[in-house]
Amino acid sequence: MTAQEVLAWNTAKVMIEEGLRPPIVHAATGLCRNRLRSLYRQLHGKSAVQGRTSEFAFNRLKTREQVRESAVFLQFYHDLGGDQIFEVLDHDLVMEAYRTYKDASPNHIDGTTAWYIARDLRESVLKTHRCRNCGRMFLYEPRSDYMIRCPICGG
Repeated sequence: MTAQEVLAWNTAKVMIEEGLRPPIVHAATGLCRNRLRSLYRQLHGKSAVQGRTSEFAFNRLKTREQVRESAVFLQFYHDLGGDQIFEVLDHDLVMEAYRTYKDASPNHIDGTTAWYIARDLRESVLKTHRCRNCGRMFLYEPRSDYMIRCPICGG
């Protein structure tokens, strides 16, 4: 196994530990889906959920609380990666930010949603705005009633 493959498997293990499904991990790492499914079963003691997932992060953020939590995750992610997060999708950085965020937030969003947020920011599917009232960065998506103003202060 090459050093690159070892790094890919390490990334895959972290992603699967956080509950990301094998198709997403495959898209991130390029590793064999069957082996990723086996790793998921090994780590979780059950098979991964089958079926389609939401295509975009904003479809996964259905409540005001989830949108609020997405702003908290965004802050951790941006603090770790800076403006580079809008240009490069570093899967290890996403998982590091997610684990840090999850440890700090009892009502956290799931790892899949965090990964979709990171991917959608990089692909400019999601935008960020800075609140005029509280100064916090938040995810902006005009197709979502909850994502058109700051979820923290309502500004």
